Amino acid sequence: MSSTLKIIQQENVNGVNLSLKVESRCKSPNSQRFTISYKNEEKRSKWPLKSLFLAVIFNVLALLYVRISVQAMIIIIIVLSFLVFFWITHSVQSESVLVIPTVGVQSSVKYVFGREDYFVPWTFIDDIIINEVIKLNRVLYFLTLIVKTGSSGQDTETTKLIPLFKYTKPRLLMLETIYKELQELLTASTNEAKEV
Repeated sequence: MSSTLKIIQQENVNGVNLSLKVESRCKSPNSQRFTISYKNEEKRSKWPLKSLFLAVIFNVLALLYVRISVQAMIIIIIVLSFLVFFWITHSVQSESVLVIPTVGVQSSVKYVFGREDYFVPWTFIDDIIINEVIKLNRVLYFLTLIVKTGSSGQDTETTKLIPLFKYTKPRLLMLETIYKELQELLTASTNEAKEV
């Protein structure tokens, strides 16, 4: 099995170091996997743990100083434990996109505990674009799939936008690298379909 591997290191829009790994498989079926993950030393920073520890200490001191009832203290502890549980389980570790021409595109988000996958069949993909999004006072770029939806029996066909890599938020240079590879696969697939 012939495959190539390319790794690109860059910061995301928030200044966190990211690593883009591009795996290409040249034999049939021709496929590519794009994985963006946080670099280990950046993701394992001690500041989130320190801030959580300090927040717990300040809350305990405030509870002792204010002298509220035991029931209110139990409710506060339960709410804080749910917040900590949500923060731990919904921290994104990496995002990846697997592209197999004529089959489809699978987008995966890997959390600390668990994984979320989304699959789009190849026949539904209309195009791939880099989309500008204005959020508060920043301009963010997202790699976006334009997907045609609607049944074959209906004349109306709707278009849906599916953003990729929306949690890791890579910079434009990294998205352009992925975009070029995906456009090559998409145009090669449409050329083969026209020839047949």
